[in-house]
Amino acid sequence: MKKTLSIIATVAAFAGLGLASGTVAHAAVDSTGTGATTDANITLKTGDTTQGAGGITLTDAPSYTFNAATLNGEKQATNTTATGNLTVKNPGVASGWNVTVANDAMTDGTHTLDGGSLVLTSTGATTTDSKNTTTPATPTASQTVTLGTGADGTAAQSVMTAAAEKGLGIWNANYTNATLNIPSSAIAADSTTGSAYKTNLTWTLANTPA
Repeated sequence: MKKTLSIIATVAAFAGLGLASGTVAHAAVDSTGTGATTDANITLKTGDTTQGAGGITLTDAPSYTFNAATLNGEKQATNTTATGNLTVKNPGVASGWNVTVANDAMTDGTHTLDGGSLVLTSTGATTTDSKNTTTPATPTASQTVTLGTGADGTAAQSVMTAAAEKGLGIWNANYTNATLNIPSSAIAADSTTGSAYKTNLTWTLANTPA
C-alpha cells in the first residue's frame, strides 16, 4: 500500500511543477502545429521477494472433512466439499511457479486404510481478477489428483503450475470436490464411537514451473 501511495504522490508532485512553471515539452509538437507525441511512464516493482518462493506466496490451501460412514463389508465411496481453496498470489514475478501435494498414511493411530484413495477434483484454475483471464496467462490445474491412503501415502505430485511470465495475479485451483474410496478391509476399532481416520496433506509452492 505504501508503494501505491508513493506513486500517486510522485505523479501529483510532477503535475504541480508543470503548473507552476507553465513549461511544455515543445519538442513533442510536430512541425505543422497540429499534433504532438508525448508519453506516460511508471516503474513497476515486484512485491517483497523475501516472502514465499521468491515473492510468490501460497495464501490458502483446502482441507476435507467427510461425514461418518458405516462399514458394510464392501468397498464404498463418500464425497465432500473443500473448506478453503488452493490459492497462489504472484505479484509480478516472472519466474513461473508450481504447487505440489503429498500425503501420509490415513490412519486412526493403529489401523491404516490400505488400498483406499483420496481423489481431489478441480473445476479448473480461476483468477480473482476478471480482466486477467487470457488463455496464455492461465495456470494449469490437474483435473484430478489421486492420493493413496495406505501406509506409504503418496509422494509429491504437481497440482497447479504456471510457465515463466504466466500465472500472474491471484489464482485458485478449485479442488472443491473430494471422494474418499474406503476399502472393504477398513477397520472401525471401536464399535460404539467408530474410529477417526486422518491423513495430512502437504502443499508445497516453488518458484519454478513443473
